[in-house]
Amino acid sequence: MELMDFVEEMKEKATKRLKDVSEGGKCVKKTHNFQIGQAEIITIKGGAIEKAAITHLILKGIKMPDTGEETDAIVYQMEVFPENPYCPMGHFNTEWNTTVPVHCHMNLDLFPAVRIEEDLNAIRYEMDGVADKFGRDKDKMREGLDQHYNMEHWSSPLATKVGCKLLQLKEEDFKLFVTAYHTFFDAYIEILGKRKDARFTEEENELKLKRNGKWLEYIALKDRAVKMAQAAGIPSEVLIGLSFPPSAIF
Repeated sequence: MELMDFVEEMKEKATKRLKDVSEGGKCVKKTHNFQIGQAEIITIKGGAIEKAAITHLILKGIKMPDTGEETDAIVYQMEVFPENPYCPMGHFNTEWNTTVPVHCHMNLDLFPAVRIEEDLNAIRYEMDGVADKFGRDKDKMREGLDQHYNMEHWSSPLATKVGCKLLQLKEEDFKLFVTAYHTFFDAYIEILGKRKDARFTEEENELKLKRNGKWLEYIALKDRAVKMAQAAGIPSEVLIGLSFPPSAIF
């Protein structure tokens, strides 16, 4: 399987499974063309999904945020904001250059509003299995997520470090890349299905809105990839569509 096969397969799979778990969510697809490339954003809203954004970016002459290298690149990213605060936000970021040699990067993690250790441990267990399968150190595989998704004025990071942070993956690591993504996504969908109908209080819903607010602070004030995208001329409506939460309080 090639990287673009992975993108097309995941777009179809993610759209279907998120719509199914939403039980009533509506799906809209928009394509944006701009000077340095194209963005396709599939947005799902309704039912158990307050907002899910599935984004496929094709970029020309962009600087990769982790290396500063200028290259043509692909970004495949999902941000899932469930309606129920017992369902964590799902963060799925992948990117790679399209020039040889190809290097892939991946950040996957859960950002909960109401923290449920049983669910976090379940995801961690599945991802530990991926680490074992590919001979990776399970702790090093997650190293840096808590620094990446944190800001100095917060009392705790968004990140739970149950997913993975994989940088500079080479062609021979592609099976790890695909397996990690599918494993994390499948386990996440199980959590959504299990928790989406849980009763919650107004105080717990406020925790969700505050979590969304922290994510927006991170996107607007810290995220280097967003700053580079703005500098490169990617339209604001694309950046808002692919990353901004549907609701937030501060």
